Amino acid sequence: MRRVIYFNEKAQQANYCCKTDYCAFLDYALCKTDYFMLVYKNFYGKGYGKNQEDIKQALARFQIKKRTDPKWPGVPFTNAPNTTYQIVFYENCPEAFEILKIVEKISDWNSPMFPSDLAFFVGNRCWFYSVGHEKIAAIIDASEEDIMFVEKNGFACREDIIHYDGDYFNQFDECTLGQVDDTLIQP
Repeated sequence: MRRVIYFNEKAQQANYCCKTDYCAFLDYALCKTDYFMLVYKNFYGKGYGKNQEDIKQALARFQIKKRTDPKWPGVPFTNAPNTTYQIVFYENCPEAFEILKIVEKISDWNSPMFPSDLAFFVGNRCWFYSVGHEKIAAIIDASEEDIMFVEKNGFACREDIIHYDGDYFNQFDECTLGQVDDTLIQP
């Protein structure tokens, strides 16, 4: 059975971990995970906004994979007409995480201003996902250490844990190495 801990309503009202807490979360994720993901959305063929382009260029040297099929953690299916997506995966490293600190909080990862839906992975398994426009964020398969971290920082409490035994969260997993896809860049 999987333990999923959603960031609680108090954290939602604060739009998830404003700057200091957000930076602490990034530092924690850097220690816990192997890579992260952002979604770039191009609405009606108008291209990406300046912030999205700037972030994409700044993170380019850390890219390990890119694909275009419109599904990712938190969004298992989307059918937005006239919209194209680039789901891009990056290696974890302190330099990349400094770029992620351009925003003030997790829910800022929301198009069109910024890329959308920051997620982190351990191996090929999704550890954390967010849906910026819905202000949803959760740690999947939360360890005792994860629970203690989110409690200490006020993102959630033990009562926010949901025990889940279905396979819904399995579709959030992502293979990054040894897979043929749209674009695969070996680090």
